[in-house]
Amino acid sequence: MIKNEEQFISFLTSNYDSINKIPKNWLGIGDDAAIIDIDSQSLIFCADAVVEDVHFRKYTEFFDIGWKSIVSNQSDIAAMGGYPLAFTITLGVNESIKEQQLIDLYNGMDSACKEFGGHLVGGDIVKSKNIFISISAIGKNFINKKIMTRDTAKMGDVVAVTGEIGNSITGLDMLENNNIISNKQTKKFLNPVPKIIESKYAVESGIVCAMDISDGLEKDLKRICESSNVKIEIDFEKIKYDKSIEGYFNNDYESKILTSGEEYELILVGPISKINVLKEKIDLSIIGKVTGNKKPEIYFYKNNKQINLTSESFDHFGK
Repeated sequence: MIKNEEQFISFLTSNYDSINKIPKNWLGIGDDAAIIDIDSQSLIFCADAVVEDVHFRKYTEFFDIGWKSIVSNQSDIAAMGGYPLAFTITLGVNESIKEQQLIDLYNGMDSACKEFGGHLVGGDIVKSKNIFISISAIGKNFINKKIMTRDTAKMGDVVAVTGEIGNSITGLDMLENNNIISNKQTKKFLNPVPKIIESKYAVESGIVCAMDISDGLEKDLKRICESSNVKIEIDFEKIKYDKSIEGYFNNDYESKILTSGEEYELILVGPISKINVLKEKIDLSIIGKVTGNKKPEIYFYKNNKQINLTSESFDHFGK
């Protein structure tokens, strides 16, 4: 019985030749995106979807749905050290959708493309019980052949994160209780920003290990640990977050911050000399360090005491 996304990926890579026997200079399943070399040029391929009642609710404005569906792919490309070129859209609709909602949906996608890069170049439309938008994206590396992946963290590297963490889960919780509220947290959840420029600076600074935060800092750091076979220790007190979250979630705020998904900030791992250079150019906080290379482990501390999480990061195979 497959219980999580990691088990599903392991199943795929263990059973299908078209997945595990790709050309040596390609990067396949298991990272934020795939890398395919064509005529000495590297192209980034990824896909992401948003589904009604999973990623958005009926009250969500369709402009916001369109915006976020593109941004989630732009963020995956940024995590690999690249920028977006083009998108195709598969749209699942039913009789409940209105013409104005379709207009708003594509206005949102078009706005995200204009703001952060890429063009809408085609797609498909199908009938579906639940509305969904599935995006396939192509990108290109800022520096040809220079990519950032999950499996390149090294002993002694420091772990850094862009921006603030925790606003997305707070915004979602606020909207579930009052869907007309508007503030920094709800804007973060509805209209996230992909870290394209931050990615460019990271690659130029020589960073080779990165990942975007889509399923929560705890879960995504765990993925880096597993891919790189390293132990990472995080000091919660060094994580940048809005202090109002403490009062909003009370005693549970540490777990909420660490498991907040759809943040689309970047985790960057590398030598402290390179991270310090990068800190002068972007909003970046050093939050921890790679302290072992014997087996994959992740630990969070606050006031030198280990944090025991009271909630879990999102997983599509979960309940």
